[in-house]
Amino acid sequence: MDILTTLAVSLPSNLIGKWLVQLSELLPSFGVTVIVFTIILKLITSPLDIWQKISQRKQSKAMARLQPKLAKLQKQYANQPQLLRQKQAELQKEEKLHPLASCLPLIVTMVIFFVVFAGFRQLVAYQNEVIMENVYGAYLEFNDNADNVDAAVKDYVVSAEKKAILDSNAEIGDEALNNSLNEFSAQIDAQSGAGWEKYSAARTLYGDYMDSSEKNGYINKLPLEQKAIVRGVAGAYQSRLNERLADAYEEHMESFLWIKNVFMSDTGTNVVPTAQQFVGGKIQAHWDVSGVSYDTLAGPAQERLNKKSFWDVKNWNGYFVLPIISVVLSVLTTWFTQKMSPQNMMAGGAEQQKSQQRTMKIVTYTMPLIMGIFAIVYSAAFALYYFMSNAVSTLFNIAYIIITKQLDRREAARSLISAK
Repeated sequence: MDILTTLAVSLPSNLIGKWLVQLSELLPSFGVTVIVFTIILKLITSPLDIWQKISQRKQSKAMARLQPKLAKLQKQYANQPQLLRQKQAELQKEEKLHPLASCLPLIVTMVIFFVVFAGFRQLVAYQNEVIMENVYGAYLEFNDNADNVDAAVKDYVVSAEKKAILDSNAEIGDEALNNSLNEFSAQIDAQSGAGWEKYSAARTLYGDYMDSSEKNGYINKLPLEQKAIVRGVAGAYQSRLNERLADAYEEHMESFLWIKNVFMSDTGTNVVPTAQQFVGGKIQAHWDVSGVSYDTLAGPAQERLNKKSFWDVKNWNGYFVLPIISVVLSVLTTWFTQKMSPQNMMAGGAEQQKSQQRTMKIVTYTMPLIMGIFAIVYSAAFALYYFMSNAVSTLFNIAYIIITKQLDRREAARSLISAK
C-alpha cells in the first residue's frame, strides 16, 4: 500500500488553519506568513477594538462624574452594606454603566486566542505531515534509482582500495594517496583496469544479493570476504540514503531568523521531533503500513540537526526569545487594557473593593504567564503569532492613549473657555 494514499494529507478543517496554508503559498516563508496573517487579523478585528475602547472611554468619564456621588453613598451607608449595594446599582443604572464592560476585552481576546490556537495546532500537524510526505517521496525516489546502487558500490570499492593502500604503506603521503585513489576512480569511470574489475565484481555480487528472495540465507552462504563486500556496499548505500533523507527534511523544513524549525518551539528543544513529539496523529497511526518507520525516515535528519545533549546550544531549535518577549509584551498590553478600562463601581466597603482590585492585579499578571507557557510548549509559529499580536496591540494602545490625551486636553480647554 502506498503511504501517500494512506495518509491522504489534506488541508486543515479549521478556517484559520486553511487560511494560513493558502497565505503561505503566496509568501516567501512561513515566518513572514504568520506576521502578515497577524496584521490582517488585527485589521479585521480593529473595529471591535475601537468600539470597545470608545465604550470604555465613555464609561470612564461616567465613572469620573459619579465619584463624588459614590463617595457620598459610601459615607452615608457605611454601616448598611446591602443598602449600599442597592444604591450603587441604582446609580449605575442611572448612568447606564455596565459593571462587566471592562471584562469584555479580555473575553474577546481569549476567544480569538483559542480559535487561532486551534488553527495553529491543525496547521502544525498538516505542515509536519507534508514534510514527512516529501521525505518519504525522496525515500521512494532514491530506492527506485539504480544509479544510487552504482554510486554506493563505487563508494565502497574506493574506500576498500584506500584501506588496502594504507595497510600496505602506512607512510604514504596525502598527495600520493589521493593520486592513487583518483586513478582508481578514473578506471571505474572508464570501465577498464583493476578498478573496473573490482567494481564489476562487487556490483554483480551485490546485485545477486538484492535479487535473492531470502537475503539472510544468501549472505550466510557467502565466504567472509564476499560477506564483507555485500555489507560494505549496503552500508555505503544506507549512508547515501541517509544523506538524501536528511537533505529532503531540511529542504521542506521552515526556518525563520534564529529559529531552525518554526513548527517546533522556540526553546532548547530538538529541531526534528521524535515520533512521540510529532504533531500529526495520522502519520503515527499509519506509518508502518508502508514497511518503513517514522524513525527510519526522520532519523537521518535527527542525527544531523538535533542536539546531542542539553548543553549543545548550537543545535537548539531556538533560544526562548519569542516566549520571553511575548510575556513582557503581554504584561504591557494587559496593563494598558486595564489602564484604559473604567474603574468599575464595586459593591461593598473598602475591604471588598481592595479584594477585587487584588484579583484584577492577579489576572493582569497571571494571564500573560499562562500565555507564555503556551508560547514555550507549542510551535514557534504560534509563539511568533502571539508576539506579533501583542506587539500590534501595544502600538495600537499607545496610539490610542496619545489620541485620547489630545482629545482630553481640547475638552479641558473648551470647558475652561466656557467657564470664563
